[in-house]
Amino acid sequence: MIQKKYHKHNYYRNTYAVFKEVDPKDLPFSVWQYISKSGSSYYYTLEGVYRLSNHWGRAAKCRWVLEAGDEMYVSKGRVRIGYAQWTDFYANSESTKSYFVKVDFKNKVVSYEHKSRDKNKDSVYRTAKETQKIIQKVKRILLSDAWAKYYEYEDLERLRIEVVEDLIYSS
Repeated sequence: MIQKKYHKHNYYRNTYAVFKEVDPKDLPFSVWQYISKSGSSYYYTLEGVYRLSNHWGRAAKCRWVLEAGDEMYVSKGRVRIGYAQWTDFYANSESTKSYFVKVDFKNKVVSYEHKSRDKNKDSVYRTAKETQKIIQKVKRILLSDAWAKYYEYEDLERLRIEVVEDLIYSS
């Protein structure tokens, strides 16, 4: 299968990418090359693109996630800088089952990733919209206890894990 090659003239059209967070002190340039209408700034290299933005996750018809240490950052907030190589971009189709849900039970964080980044290859892949619905349900289970009143259980955390895993691994 031939994989599409991305570059500065097409990376912003229906793509998924994980940008790695960059410390501003480590930038190899001092002036951004392009500023979008939404206020994000970009700098292009032969190998990839730097992005300065306060919104990560959904960007127009793209899904761009920022990997900040062990955390996958996908929401609005403070300004952060990320870098992605052109080979880190993948096609993002709203109708293709390309995403899977990832949960960090210890920190009670749920995120999504593209199937190209699935190391175990045992995940259930969903469309972007289906994935977002599962993420909302999982967040409620991780961050609230109200749902548990409908179950009989001895260990709430064990129940929480079982319910979340049922959600993310069922088709």
